[in-house]
Amino acid sequence: MCPADEGGRDVFALGSVIVKSSHLHARREKGQGAEIDYSYTDANESQAIALAKTVLKDVKVPENYFAGKINGHQVLVQERLPGVGLCVAWPYLSHSQRQSYKEQARKILYHLHTIKPTTEELGARTHVVPDPHILSTNSRISPLEADILFSAGQDDPDMSFMHNDVSQSNCIVNNDTTVGLIDWEMAGFFGWKSAGEVHRRIRTPQREHLSMPICRTNSFRV
Repeated sequence: MCPADEGGRDVFALGSVIVKSSHLHARREKGQGAEIDYSYTDANESQAIALAKTVLKDVKVPENYFAGKINGHQVLVQERLPGVGLCVAWPYLSHSQRQSYKEQARKILYHLHTIKPTTEELGARTHVVPDPHILSTNSRISPLEADILFSAGQDDPDMSFMHNDVSQSNCIVNNDTTVGLIDWEMAGFFGWKSAGEVHRRIRTPQREHLSMPICRTNSFRV
């Protein structure tokens, strides 16, 4: 379904479940292509999903069925939500339909924004489950994203719960309605400006990539 680079996990769709697994890749402990530690990623996604459920009543989020190791490889088994990714539907939508989906995305973000960090979480930006190795060379996030979110001067006056990866492929749609939101592994407590900068500079296709047909159709700004 979605092959990964060395060190990552491939994504497979099997009926009503999604499986993320590195079993097709050779195991490397160190050096180039070393397997990324997804234990904090999976824990972060599970906790973020639990938080999202408290405010998203009409938008489904997936259940995590299993997160752990099988034969030494990191595996996540997750519910597959019914519907299609907005990236699939986007080329066939009218201008008014596209505007409607953008407005639906804004409403989802504002619902999530009502969740504020606890006293212990106040202060620096953080994922829901902090990863002590997030700034390592084998991190699950890019150096640019790490710099945006975790560089000096991390105080955001409007800190709140953010999905932090609201791309077309993560919005599940059906009959002109956003029915689900997936991939919560990047979620955390950030301000609007910080999360917006991540989307502007990383999640949105850059100008130099816009000659690629897939990027021309998948550009989605909330």
